[in-house]
This record gives sequence, structure tokens and C-alpha cells, in this order.
Amino acid sequence: MKGDAYAFRSRCGQTIPGLDAPRSSAATDHGLAATYTFLSDHERQAIRQLDIVEVTPPDFRHGLVALPYTFSLAPDLTIHAIYDGWWFVGRPTLEELRQDMRALMQACRQDYHYNGPSLASVERA
Repeated sequence: MKGDAYAFRSRCGQTIPGLDAPRSSAATDHGLAATYTFLSDHERQAIRQLDIVEVTPPDFRHGLVALPYTFSLAPDLTIHAIYDGWWFVGRPTLEELRQDMRALMQACRQDYHYNGPSLASVERA
């Protein structure tokens, strides 16, 4: 997949993989003024590697189609959670994604917990 994968790995964030060519993905990114990363899998390599290819007739006009999964990934790109989105109830809610981000940030960021002075020490001063 092409895209700014380093920027995604260096922080917790959102990325959108698509099947469009890199130039089209960049145009979509620019047109939306997106603050997240668009990745291009126009050769459909990632869906093969992840084994999420939908079984379609050989003459299907759209080629290979990905099953609608949502992955929460850690900064090292290991999978934290998988959501099967075939049905509305299988798609992650915003709260589930927020909880995933919280867990990932807590595990990955050294500055997640505040280690400043306690309230008692401030009140004594």
C-alpha cells in the first residue's frame, strides 16, 4: 500500500485504505481537507494478504472486492481489534473506536498518565 504509512505509525490516528490509484486517493484527501491518511491498494495486494477477498464470479466487473472489515491498529501496525462490518450491528460505533484509541494510547504513550504533583502537595504549598 502506498501512502504516508510512517505518519500513521508514529501516532495513534485514523487511516482510510482505498482501492483507488494513488493520484485519485491524493485528490480525495485534498478535496476533503482530510486530517487523516489515505492509503492506496489499487493493486489489491493488502486484501489478498489479509485474506479478506469477497468470493465473486470470475467475470465480476469490479474485480476483487474486499470484505468490509474495520481494524484498530497499534502504531506498529499490529491488529488491536477487528470489526466485521457486513451488517450494521457488526460495524464499530464511535464509542468503540474511542475506547480502542484510549487503550492504544494508554499502552503506547509514555505521557498518557499525568505524573505531575499531587493535589495534596499543591495545597500544602
